[in-house]
Amino acid sequence: MKLSVILPCFNGAETLPVQLEALSRQHSRHPWEVVVVNNGSTDHSMEIVAGYDGRLPGLRIVEAHRGPGPRKGVTHSYAVGFAAAQGDAFLLCEADDEVGEGWLDALGDALGEHEFVAAALEYDRLNPEHVRPKGWKQQSVEEGLSTISGPTHWPYASGCSLGLRRAVYERLGEPDERCAASWDTDYCWRARLAGIELVFVPQATVHYRLRNTLKGAYKQGRNWGAGHVVLNDKYAGPLPSRFAVAKREARYVRDLARHLGKLAQVATRKQPLGSWLWGLGWCVATVEGGKLHWQALTRQSGRSGSADASSHPATT
Repeated sequence: MKLSVILPCFNGAETLPVQLEALSRQHSRHPWEVVVVNNGSTDHSMEIVAGYDGRLPGLRIVEAHRGPGPRKGVTHSYAVGFAAAQGDAFLLCEADDEVGEGWLDALGDALGEHEFVAAALEYDRLNPEHVRPKGWKQQSVEEGLSTISGPTHWPYASGCSLGLRRAVYERLGEPDERCAASWDTDYCWRARLAGIELVFVPQATVHYRLRNTLKGAYKQGRNWGAGHVVLNDKYAGPLPSRFAVAKREARYVRDLARHLGKLAQVATRKQPLGSWLWGLGWCVATVEGGKLHWQALTRQSGRSGSADASSHPATT
């Protein structure tokens, strides 16, 4: 079984060498290639990649953004990588993480038995203590696959840890760009609906890098929160009434209020400021998503009750 390692990158010069070095240390019984997907980098990331020619098997750079026009996100990069890959199975990794020793063989062997697999995430190696949420072991060896608060509570894994046979990609198709940062959760749930089991492989480890700036933590939390709203829409279906929309929005507002109340934990060092800001970003994004739902439903109601409503399209 030939393996294609797919590595999306946008301006990853600061962290990319760590990942490329980790890949260069992989020894595998399986033939493999490395496909770096350049999503419009403006730093010297691709020069760094070129320096590994001869050190990484089948190393190729494919372009996800050629411009002009806006640059799409990592979901688009993975779609480009899937299409370019020549292997029988795909292993996903990212420019700001570090795959562990034996990662390639562990996932490659697992893909010989299973269609869809996920490695464990480890948080200590690349993250100073002040950015690590206390007790947080999402998708760790100790905790196994993660779940999310709704609407399905099905297991999922981070995109940077996934491995899948080509047949899974051919069956499911491309990642859904509407889900943005939550594309990986969506892909895992789509696989489940198609009868494809996601299998945890704790022998494979990805050293996961958290955002190490306050701005970065807040931004990532907002991105994931916005993706969570999309997942709710996709899997729970549209809310049937203004009352249902208002009820969910009230829940999001309560969650935000509770989170603001946890600021005292930061002052007493029970919670790192970075992780608190991540949670704040999540809550703000869900409140904003709920507000958009309310506006859309209001406009739809206005359109049905007013001859002039056609000039006010619903928010999408």
